[in-house]
Amino acid sequence: MTQPPQDSGARMDLLVTGATGFVGAALVPALLDDGHRVRCLVRDPDRLDVPWRDRVEVLQGRAEDRQAVWRAGDGCDAAFYLVHGMEERLRGLVERERAMAAGFAAGAEETGMRRIVYLGGLVDEDRLARVSDHLYARQQAGEELRAGRVPVTELRAGIVLGAGSASFELLVAAARAPIALETPWSGARVQPVALDDLLAVLRAALTDPAAAHEVLDIGGPDVVAYGELVDLVRHEIGAPDPRRLRVPYLPPEVTAVAAAVRAGVDPVLTLGLLQSVEEDTVVRDPRGRERYGDLLGTPVRQAIRDALAVAPTGPG
Repeated sequence: MTQPPQDSGARMDLLVTGATGFVGAALVPALLDDGHRVRCLVRDPDRLDVPWRDRVEVLQGRAEDRQAVWRAGDGCDAAFYLVHGMEERLRGLVERERAMAAGFAAGAEETGMRRIVYLGGLVDEDRLARVSDHLYARQQAGEELRAGRVPVTELRAGIVLGAGSASFELLVAAARAPIALETPWSGARVQPVALDDLLAVLRAALTDPAAAHEVLDIGGPDVVAYGELVDLVRHEIGAPDPRRLRVPYLPPEVTAVAAAVRAGVDPVLTLGLLQSVEEDTVVRDPRGRERYGDLLGTPVRQAIRDALAVAPTGPG
């Protein structure tokens, strides 16, 4: 197995977009603890209500605004691109993702930074015509970033198991439901990744010279059906066995609103995530696990337990 490079001790100036999101809010304090200096480009600074705010420089602006990216990234060595364009509606999602990524890439070029690390989604490149708008938009954002001159490392991940993840909150809501709908898409294969493992890979890729210009699939050691993943969460929270109802076909759109209300998650985001469950979201290219496998070892059961330990929930 090819090992990721060891920390050279170099401290960097970093730009982070998406710091108000789930992964960004977890990544920034880890970067600070590593000794890096961090700037956060955010649309609404008031939303960055976090314990580490006084340890970072906060700049207001949008990722698609070339000049805002240029000003925020001036003097930065690298950037993490963690934003997405869901924004209350799915219509026009692909176009918004492309525009944001293109604007960011143009601004990053003018700063002279040496790397962009982008977190995308696991997608089957051979089935792009059939994947959800959410996954296609993620793939297209990576294409736009790579069209720029700054080297890009794209890490593609599926469901992230961590407290505060919309995907995880939907799993918990489904696990607590008294009825389990068994549909064809509940049998889709998924390869979740523990939040801490994902953060470790994001930080390793940042300083890995061989990861420049690479697109790497990232996933944990276990592949399970989505319905099985819900059952694992149900077991860990101690929820009673549900009444199981087999449905020949049920579009994710039908359950999105109810799932969003139960999980307390934005309905538009819920719809995008549930549409993506119709396709297998698993690691297809082994190079990411070959390179960072030592950082991706948390089994799915342990990842669930770790997430629940941070935000415990009962059968309710």
